[in-house]
Formats: sequence, structure tokens, C-alpha cells
Amino acid sequence: MFGSPSLARLAPLLLLLAIGFVLPRLVPEYFLLLGNVLMMYAVLAIGLDLLLGWAGQFAFAHIAFYGIGAYATVLFQSRLDLPLFVALPLAAILAGVVGFLIGLPATRLRAVYLALATFAFAEGAQWVFNTWDAVTHGADGLRIRPPALFGYVIDSDIRAFPALAVVLALVIAATMYLTQSKLGRSMCAIRDSEHAAAASGIDVARTKVLAFTISAVYAGIAGGMYSMFRTTVNPETFGFEQIVLVLSMVVVGGLGSLPGVLIGVALLGLLPEIMRTTMRSILVYRELVYGLILILAMMYMPRGIWGVVMRKRRAKR
Repeated sequence: MFGSPSLARLAPLLLLLAIGFVLPRLVPEYFLLLGNVLMMYAVLAIGLDLLLGWAGQFAFAHIAFYGIGAYATVLFQSRLDLPLFVALPLAAILAGVVGFLIGLPATRLRAVYLALATFAFAEGAQWVFNTWDAVTHGADGLRIRPPALFGYVIDSDIRAFPALAVVLALVIAATMYLTQSKLGRSMCAIRDSEHAAAASGIDVARTKVLAFTISAVYAGIAGGMYSMFRTTVNPETFGFEQIVLVLSMVVVGGLGSLPGVLIGVALLGLLPEIMRTTMRSILVYRELVYGLILILAMMYMPRGIWGVVMRKRRAKR
């Protein structure tokens, strides 16, 4: 379970890269847009799962770091004239620094108190996005100029798809190594029992802050990915609806499992589009639908879809 991931586990990433470079030649651009959205959500949900599913910290600040990553990536390119391969990592680092500063006091809280404190930070961040006109242009948002990656101009979903596939593959590989490292074991121990983890010699406070920081970096990367295939970035993108959606992806797919998170992203990431095309009359109630799905999953599938799959697999054995 722990150590370095085997080559067999890393092999599917080669398939992901192959799909990323071949699929744009085969399918309409509309489906590539959906793929870009799913890949961005995958990174965002994996980051939340590291904090919630692996470290057991129920926090809602993730969407704020997502916004910081998106705005920072755009601003670094437009105002500092930095290339994308520099702007995106810097934006992720900035989100991580903010996550570290917020994590220092926030991770001293537990359960509902941590959730409320981080939700307050997320709401405060959206207020900043809405009112800091000199930087964010307020509610109008920022226009995104087509980014360039080593001369490769990303000006369409077709050209964004391979770049996002590369980023997602790197994030998944990093997550495999992280979750099987000493830090990953420490996060699992804290999730199961903070007292037992402390008795085992784990620095609980330090591990919590590291988990918070790494989760924020992942959200910052997702924000940078958002800027790669969208034309504008505005505060509405980083509201409460997004928090509920990403949380639902993680819980429905399966907390603490990378395959489960990806399953949840695929199912709930496509749900808004399915509702828009086949159930337009209830589209306005999509937050209610997300909430209902979340409640039912917690009641009848507490380990998520992947937990059900693994339980049936063990039963067959």
C-alpha cells in the first residue's frame, strides 16, 4: 500500500496522455470542451480529497484558492507578461502560501468550527474578487488573452485539451507518490485518530498545515487550468454552488480514493450538461439536486461508489 507506486499503476497515465493528443483530431470541439472542464474539476477535486478524504479536515476554503489560482494566472500573464509555464506554477505557489497562512489558525479548529471558519474565508475571498476593481475588475471579471506554452498558442478547446491532459497526468502521478509517502501515512493516521497519531510521534499540527497547503496548491493549479480554456474569469465562478459541486464529486465518488474521485468527477461533472440538454425545466434547481445526491450518498454509500465496488470485489474473493 505504501512506498512508490508501481509501473502498472502509472501506466494508465500514458493512456491519458495518448488520449490527450489523439482525441482532438477525432471528436467535435464541444466534447473537447466537456473534457477540458472534467480535467480541471479532476485536479480541483483531488486537492479537496487530500484535505478531506486523506487528512480528515472538513474545510470549505478550497474554492477560494481555486479563484486565487485563476486570477493570479491571468494577472501574471497580462500585467507581468509572464509565459504560461511560469505564471501557472507561480499562481499555484501563491495559492499555497495563502493556504499555509489560513491553515495555521484554521487547522487548530475541528469539525463544524473548521468548516464554518473556512467557509467564511471563502465568502470573504469572493467579496474581494467582486470589489477589488483595480485588480479583478469586480463583477465584470477579467478577459483572458490566449496563453502560449513554448510558442504553442492555446486559443481553442482543441489546443487546450492536450495541455490540460499533461497537467492532469502530472497531478495524478504526484498524488500517487504523495499518498504513498510518509506524509500520506501521517495524514491517514490523523484522519483515523488524532490522539493515536500524536501518540505514534506524528506532529499533528504540522501535518494538518501541510495538507492544507498542498490542497491549496492543487486548487491553484486547477484555477490556472481554468484560465487555459476560458475567455473570462469572474467572481460567479467561485461561489457556493462550486463548493457543493466539488464536495459532491468527492463524497459520491469515494473519499480517500483517487479512482473514486475521478468517478465522481465524471458523473457529477457531466450532470449540469445532461440537465441542460435533457431536463432544462429543473436546471434552476441544480443546487438542490447536488444537495440531494450528496445526502443520499452519505446515507446509503458512506464510502462512495468506489467503496461499493471494492466491497463487492472483496466479497467475491
